[in-house]
Amino acid sequence: MRNTKTKGLALLLTVAVLVTGMLAGCSAKTDTAESADAPAEMKVVKVGFAAPLTGDNAVYGEGMKRAVEMAIEEANASPEAKAAGYTFEISAQDDQADPKQAVNVANLLDGDQGVVAVAGHFNSGCSIPASAVYDRAGMAMVSVSTNPQLTAQGFDIVNRIVAKDDAQGIFAADLVFDQLGIKKVAVLDDSTPYGSGLATEFVKRFKEKGGEVVVQEKVQAKEVDFKAVITRVKAAAPEALYYGGAHTEGALISKQAKEAGLKIPVIGGDMLFSAEFVTIARAENAEGDICTSLGLPLEQQPRGVEFKAAYLAKYGTDPEAYDSYAYDSAWIIINAVLDAGTDRADVVKAIRTLSFDGVTGTTSFDANGDTTNQVISAYKVTGGEWKQIVN
Repeated sequence: MRNTKTKGLALLLTVAVLVTGMLAGCSAKTDTAESADAPAEMKVVKVGFAAPLTGDNAVYGEGMKRAVEMAIEEANASPEAKAAGYTFEISAQDDQADPKQAVNVANLLDGDQGVVAVAGHFNSGCSIPASAVYDRAGMAMVSVSTNPQLTAQGFDIVNRIVAKDDAQGIFAADLVFDQLGIKKVAVLDDSTPYGSGLATEFVKRFKEKGGEVVVQEKVQAKEVDFKAVITRVKAAAPEALYYGGAHTEGALISKQAKEAGLKIPVIGGDMLFSAEFVTIARAENAEGDICTSLGLPLEQQPRGVEFKAAYLAKYGTDPEAYDSYAYDSAWIIINAVLDAGTDRADVVKAIRTLSFDGVTGTTSFDANGDTTNQVISAYKVTGGEWKQIVN
C-alpha cells in the first residue's frame, strides 16, 4: 500500500516568504538560466469538482470548492509538481443538488480529457447517478456522500472519504437511547437517498434497542411549511424528533415545532451541522438541538488547527464541516497523479491503493472504496453554537 504524506499545508503558511525569496533570486538570473531550470512545457492536469454551488446546499459546495482550490494552489507550488511538469487546475461544476444536473455535470467532466478524477459530489442523490457515468468513463471519484448504496455498487472508481449513513444512524440511535435516555421518538426524512437512508438506519437500530417510533413520515426537500406534520407529531407526544435531511428544512422544522409548543429537541445527521441551521431556526429555537457528524471536530483532526488557520487567512471565513475532507480529497487525487501519471485508469488504481496522511487523519480505502477511518462525533446547540457532546 502506498503511503503519502500531506505536502501542502505548511507550504501555504510560508508561501509569502518563499515567493519573496524567489523574486529576489530571479532578479539575479538571466532569462536563459530561468528557461534552463524550468521544464520545457508544463502539462495542465485538471481536478474535477462537483457540488451544489447554488441553492440551499451552496454553503457546503462553496466551502468545499475553496478547499479544493487551496489544495491545488499548494500543489502547484510544490517541488514534486514542478519536477513532474504538472500544473493542476480545478474544473468546478454546479450540480445544484439535483440528480439530473449531476448526471449532466458528470458527462461534462468526462468529456474533458484533461480531467483525471473528480472530488465530489456532495449529495448522495447526486453521487449515486453520477457514479455510473464516471464508471463508464473509467474516472475516479472521491466523495463525501454517505448513502451506503454509493459504494455497494461495486464500482472500482468510487471512493468515499467519510463514514457511511448506516454507521451514523447506528451511532445516533445509540446516543439517543443509551446516553440521552430517550425512548420515544418521531422520525421524519426528506425523501432523498441521504435523508431516507439515515432515517432508516436510525429507526432500525432504535427499535432493536427497544425504542418506540410513534410517528414516521416523509417530507420533501425544499418544503417550507411543516405545520401539518408537526401537528401530527405533537399529538403523538414524542420525547424527540429525529430528522434525516438537510439543514435548511431541518432548521425550519425546529423553528416551527418550537413555535407550535413542541418543546423537544430536533436530532439529525451531519447536514444539520452548520451555523446556518442555528441562524434559520433562530438560536432560541435551536437551543438543545443535536446532530451527529462524520469525523472529528476540525480542532481535533490531526492537522485541523493548521488547516483552519490557513483557510481563514486565505478566505477570511472559517471552514464548513466538509471543507477539510474536500481538501484531503483533492490531495488524494493530486498524489495519485504524482505517483501514477495522468492516465485515468492508472489514477483509479493509485487512489484505491494509497494511504494518505492528511488534515482529517490517515485515509485508505477498503475493497468497496469506503474509508477505513470510520469516525463519528455528536454536537448540541448550546448558547447559539454547536458544541461537541460526545468524544
